Amino acid sequence: VSGSNGKQLQVSCAFPPGPEVVGHARLAEELGYERVWLYDSPALYPDVWVSLARIAESTERIGLGPAVLVPSLRHPLTQATAIATLEGLAPGRTVVAVGTGFTGRMTLGQRPLPWADTRTYIATVKGLLAGEAMVVDGAIVQMIAPEGYLPERPVRVPMVVAANGPKGLEVARELGDGVMSIFGSYPEFEWCSLLAFGTVLDPGESPGSPRALDAAG
Repeated sequence: VSGSNGKQLQVSCAFPPGPEVVGHARLAEELGYERVWLYDSPALYPDVWVSLARIAESTERIGLGPAVLVPSLRHPLTQATAIATLEGLAPGRTVVAVGTGFTGRMTLGQRPLPWADTRTYIATVKGLLAGEAMVVDGAIVQMIAPEGYLPERPVRVPMVVAANGPKGLEVARELGDGVMSIFGSYPEFEWCSLLAFGTVLDPGESPGSPRALDAAG
């Protein structure tokens, strides 16, 4: 369906990567959801990448990805390899959201990362997925997996930036394929993922209802 601004409106869902998440994802696919997002918070939940791999092998159509990745949890090369691995399991279905790690870092007793560090991390991961050699911690690193082990570079996986303020939106404009927000929609982005918590639709209500379309902007 299309929103009032003429852009396509897609309805996705998000889950913690818990013990029932594969069943939840399969049901979401049956119900026609566009995508399944899983949280990246290792102090609270099982590993996001293991859970996404299980879903990839148990579904056929639905898009999937982590939301929102916490940069400080993984070396950029480890992160890039995980993204490429999921894309190999679910070609064309993988998407990634990256942010400063508010919840994921808070549960580790840390504040969110500065946007300057987050920007560097995103640029590095994107460069590695493109097949480029990047400098990390003063050393040159590159994805050099043997043929057939990972998808050929460049690995083209959309990446949205979780941002709600001017610094984050600037990074999203520069490096992202879209933006993910909790405060509202941003019409200047071709892809804007708006997080909505609770019951989004009334019982029996269609995603194309006037109320739902107005809420989506």
